[in-house]
Amino acid sequence: MRRNPRLHRNVLVQRHLSEIFVRESSDPRFQRVTVSRVEASKDMSFAKVFVSIFPSEGKIALVESLNAAAGFFSRHLGKRLPNRLTPRLFFVFDEGFDHSLQIDELLRKDAASHPPSD
Repeated sequence: MRRNPRLHRNVLVQRHLSEIFVRESSDPRFQRVTVSRVEASKDMSFAKVFVSIFPSEGKIALVESLNAAAGFFSRHLGKRLPNRLTPRLFFVFDEGFDHSLQIDELLRKDAASHPPSD
């Protein structure tokens, strides 16, 4: 089976950014950030980084802070990547986790209102 180099680059960026959040960032809010996925352009000049945080209160301010510090993260990422280009990062909140929680809550309410029949 042939490896997908673009997928490999996305996973590599995701892994390195996760490490940078935990080890090299001095802002404690960034240490709670989870990088859920990365969509890098083909030439690696741009990358959209999907992040989540639990609990999700303050998610807008957090994403704004991440985008303000994107240069810091890009510089540190450039030191770790073997590529000639370092992607310009754009952070977006990943709504998937919150959506999953809402669906789970609705299913529980439905199950509680319909007792199992024998």
